[in-house]
Amino acid sequence: MNELKAEALHATENQSLPKTVAEAENAQGTFLFPGRWEGQMREMTTGEEDMLLNRRSGRDTRTINKVLQACLVSPEVNVMDLLIGDRVFAMIQLRRLTYGDEYAFKVTCPRCNNRFEWEENLGDLKVQYLQDPAWADPEHRFTFTLPKSGKTIKWRMMRGKDEQKLALLRREFPEAIMSSIMALRITEIEGEKMVSRKFLSGLPASDAAAFRGEVESKECGVDTTIAIECLDCGNVFDIDLPIGADFFLPKKVTKTR
Repeated sequence: MNELKAEALHATENQSLPKTVAEAENAQGTFLFPGRWEGQMREMTTGEEDMLLNRRSGRDTRTINKVLQACLVSPEVNVMDLLIGDRVFAMIQLRRLTYGDEYAFKVTCPRCNNRFEWEENLGDLKVQYLQDPAWADPEHRFTFTLPKSGKTIKWRMMRGKDEQKLALLRREFPEAIMSSIMALRITEIEGEKMVSRKFLSGLPASDAAAFRGEVESKECGVDTTIAIECLDCGNVFDIDLPIGADFFLPKKVTKTR
């Protein structure tokens, strides 16, 4: 996939990149993905919609991946090899292609506990693209020196196939989420390819924080943090855009902001 639409990479190297999900659509169904490659998608069929809304399979990540794979027009693109940021981008664009920009969902105000419906315009979500020169590395691997311990590590961006591993680690080691995520990303420490969980759990917290900052500066994807204003008390709070089974339901709200 790293050779897919290579001209798109060079075309965007010296010009401003799209700022939002809507601006990333170069033509109907053709998108510049956060990983800086151009790909085509189509909307879902009724059969694919049925698969996602099926009670037994609709909440299964494998079903979502199957639908995404079918709706990515370029056959050389494997959804499991997509960077996580590209995969989330694809889900949002698939929803937009099928039902439009308006996405309605229920939310509860943390101040007054009022539960109400909110409508968000998916096209307005901000997109972060891979930055130079890191995006040109087809394996998306990086070198970073931890400031406190002085250890030099090599790390990689996570892909679709890593999501199932992360879910498993969250279940097996719920008390060690940070070190589990680091274990998935880090491929080498001081030349050693065997990355032990014991070593990671013993790292200074400042090193872990610096590593998270390094990852955030290099990662690509869609900013799914949105600001909500309570319709009753006016409280403004942030939530992460809910992308669950209801994400693929074309529901309209009756009460807007």
